[in-house]
Amino acid sequence: LPAPPPLSPEARELVAGRRLAVRAATDRSGAWRVTVAAPDRTGLFAAIAGVLALHRLSVRSAQIRTVDGMAVDEWTVLPGRDHDPRPDALRLDITRALAGELDLTGKLAAREATGRAPTVSPPPPRVQVVEDASATATVVEVRAADRVGLLHRLGRALALMGLDVRGARVVTLGAEAVDVF
Repeated sequence: LPAPPPLSPEARELVAGRRLAVRAATDRSGAWRVTVAAPDRTGLFAAIAGVLALHRLSVRSAQIRTVDGMAVDEWTVLPGRDHDPRPDALRLDITRALAGELDLTGKLAAREATGRAPTVSPPPPRVQVVEDASATATVVEVRAADRVGLLHRLGRALALMGLDVRGARVVTLGAEAVDVF
């Protein structure tokens, strides 16, 4: 797998703080970059992904990595109508989710239940272990139909198995998500 690009100066500054920090900025295309730095722990990826979905931010891509015990997650998101990222609200909800005070799974399931069902059944998800991709980690690629909270579900499943997400590359291609952990 290709090496991740170097950390942005903004991300380096957040890592230096050694605590949960969230920043958000828009670009010319209307997409937003949400950068989250936090002490790494099992379930962090799932919590962040769930909070982004809860805030109606559609993930288009993400670069997730761990540097010196700090997770550095740079997400490219598209906001729903009137749902621009608010760093303080995101930070508060990530904190609540990590403390077990916010039922992300339940809230996202309720939101999905009120949405429209697809007119055509999507193909089943595909999960592949990428042999020999890393000497120090297991690399897993998941291809699935994109849906509300998909990254939260994937991250939660990994956390429930006791696995840590040390790095990830996430991309949505049309209606399909291609996520590598």
